[in-house]
Amino acid sequence: MIRTAITVFLLLQSALYAKTETSYEIGKNLYYANGCANCHGTNAEGSSYYPKLSNKKRDFLTKKLEDFKKGIAQTQKQEIMFTFAKPLTQADIKNITYFLAHFKKEDSRKYDVEEDLLGVDY
Repeated sequence: MIRTAITVFLLLQSALYAKTETSYEIGKNLYYANGCANCHGTNAEGSSYYPKLSNKKRDFLTKKLEDFKKGIAQTQKQEIMFTFAKPLTQADIKNITYFLAHFKKEDSRKYDVEEDLLGVDY
């Protein structure tokens, strides 16, 4: 009986973990596919003109996207988001906000230049 309970518990935990990772990956793909990184940065770090989105509270991000989807903005500058938010589904908003609220910067060196582009070592 205890063994069965533990097995069920572990299966539920692994299913929950898998869903969380899926939401993160889906949100990440949506963030880049919808051009969010063009203004908010590849690490959602923002700029002097566009706000930082990484690791913000999920409820705040969800409220903002839902307002933008409805055509509600607090400043004229925010109105640019209407075009981006309008086509998002509730599932899209859920996944994007999950990705942003749990943002992890990837440690990738794939863009580091270690040698001449032609591979010539001078």
